Amino acid sequence: MLMEETRRTQHKWACVQFIAEVSLIANCKPSDLKLALSLIADLANSENVNQESDDVYYEAK
Repeated sequence: MLMEETRRTQHKWACVQFIAEVSLIANCKPSDLKLALSLIADLANSENVNQESDDVYYEAK
C-alpha cells in the first residue's frame, strides 16, 4: 500500500513539474499561465485531501 501511495505522489509531483516547466518555456499568455497555476494548485491540494485525518487525530476517550 505504501509503494502505491508513493508512486501516486511521485506521479502528481512529476505532473506539477511538467506543467510548470512547459508554462515557463512556452512564454504563455497571462490567462494560460493562470490556468497552469490553477492546475498545479489542484494537483497539490489533491495530495492533502487524500490523506485521512485519522492518521493525525484520534478520538479522545
